[in-house]
Amino acid sequence: MQKEHLLIILVSSYVGALLVSNATAGRLVEIGGWVFPGAIFLFALTFTLRDAIQVVGGFRAAQAIIWGGLITNALLAGYGLLVNLLPYPVWFDAKPYEGVFGTTARVVVASLTAYAVATWLDAQVFHHLRQRLWARSFGSNLISTTVDTVLFITLAFAGTGAPIVNLIIGQILIKLLVSSVFIPFVYWVRATLVRQGLSAEGY
Repeated sequence: MQKEHLLIILVSSYVGALLVSNATAGRLVEIGGWVFPGAIFLFALTFTLRDAIQVVGGFRAAQAIIWGGLITNALLAGYGLLVNLLPYPVWFDAKPYEGVFGTTARVVVASLTAYAVATWLDAQVFHHLRQRLWARSFGSNLISTTVDTVLFITLAFAGTGAPIVNLIIGQILIKLLVSSVFIPFVYWVRATLVRQGLSAEGY
């Protein structure tokens, strides 16, 4: 597999995971007394996918995917809100779509802000941390998942009566666990490049 093809697959998977995560975020699940958005397991994977993209494409690719993800998130949220405002036939049931795409402006702003800050930090830490690959990935994921969760939950739900601390702690633990489980995938990506005599961008 050529380096460019691998990068395209990783970027496509990353963007797809972001879109599916946004579409399923409104469905809450409860496990052992902890409440999570349904997207948490897939969204947690995006942190490790970003590390893999950085291994293949380097720091510039990581910076580019931040903007790509931000635009994609904004497009989904904005177009979803637009579609919900458009008229529909009397025989059509629009409630399911309103439930999925009826995100409030506050939640959209919170989501985009948390994403932009957390992904920027993830790329910076992964690039500048001079440790083994697993330490780079774990360290960057620890910081980015924590920042992403704290920012989003605080901006989106502060003052609403939601269990802020419960939401923050539970989501950080799940995101870090899932992203850590997939760290071997980053090693597989690097090994794939090395086997073909290709550069892993210094990682």
